[in-house]
Order: sequence, then structure tokens, then C-alpha cells
Amino acid sequence: MTSAESALSRLLDEASIRDTVARFADAATRGDDDRFRATWAADAEWTIGERVHAVGVDDIVSTFRRLRDEREFFVQFAVQGPIEITGDEATTSIICHEAARGPGETYYRNHCVTADRLRRSENGWVFTSRSFQYLWLDTSPFTGNAVKLPDSF
Repeated sequence: MTSAESALSRLLDEASIRDTVARFADAATRGDDDRFRATWAADAEWTIGERVHAVGVDDIVSTFRRLRDEREFFVQFAVQGPIEITGDEATTSIICHEAARGPGETYYRNHCVTADRLRRSENGWVFTSRSFQYLWLDTSPFTGNAVKLPDSF
């Protein structure tokens, strides 16, 4: 493989990894189980802070559903960090901001950083491990109105 072909291959892999991160944030924001499931390997592991730990894609999606259900509003913003690729495996780190309201008068805002491991699959790159570590967490009330996204958006 020439150096130009190698550079192009790396750029394509990086774009695919960025796409996986974007699809995760989009599926989490929309509450879309199928799109969320598609970002994970079957044997993956997901942790959030000290309290959430799920192993295997079915447990991960079930945990996602439990966390996402009853939320009047949820949004995740993800800022891509450096990507390291070794063959069919990669690591990356994302800086995230999340905000949510519900159920009832519960509120949630955070800044966190992820430690991610991914694997190349027939459908692009998927997470094999995703760990969210809080940098800042706020559960105090905030104002504003939640507006439902249209299904076709």
C-alpha cells in the first residue's frame, strides 16, 4: 500500500469512527433503540460513572431504555477527541455535555469525558467499550420548554 493509500485508508477509518460517535449522540437524543443498538458490538461493555454498568448489547440497550424512558427532554453534544487506530481496533476520547429533564421535576446536566474502544465490523466501527466519567454534574432545576423533535427530522 502506498503512503497516499495508507493516509486515505486512515482518513476513512477516522470518518467512520466520528460517524459512530455522532450516531450514538443522535440515537441517545432521539431515544431511538435500534439506532443506539447499531453503534455497539454484541459483546460490548458500557459504564457511566460509578453507578451504571451494562455488559452485552441487550443489557446495554435495556439500560439505555431505563435511563431514557420518562425523560421529557434529553440531549447529548459530543466533541470528538484524538483517535488511535491499530488494525481493526481503535481508541478515542469524547468530551460530552448532556442535559435532561424528567421524570417529573428531576433535572440533569453534566460535562463528562469518555474512554472508548471500538472495533471494525462489517457495518463500520462499533463500540466494544464505552466509559463515561463525570467532570461536572448538576441536578438543580433549570428553565425552558421541551419541544418534541418531528419523526422525519
